[in-house]
Amino acid sequence: MMNQNAIKLGYTHHAHVRAAQRGFSAKQVATILRYGRKRYQAGAIYYSVGRKEIDQYAKESPQLKQMNGMHVVTSIEGAILTMFRNRDFRILNHH
Repeated sequence: MMNQNAIKLGYTHHAHVRAAQRGFSAKQVATILRYGRKRYQAGAIYYSVGRKEIDQYAKESPQLKQMNGMHVVTSIEGAILTMFRNRDFRILNHH
């Protein structure tokens, strides 16, 4: 589900820079926060879109297909810290 605090707190300066560098639109970030799998790791929350999310929400959000391997990292409070692309989900802890 969408993290409403992320929308309220917004992006850090670093997240703005990374969004521009990595081609993440605000709409994509909102979609990732809404549909991405959520993992708590290293004092942050990782929202990630992979095959599972693309298949699970195909009818509801067909645009997820173009977001395979996109990750958004927020603080526990919800501020957007950074974002990156990586289709290897082994980088995420699965505790």
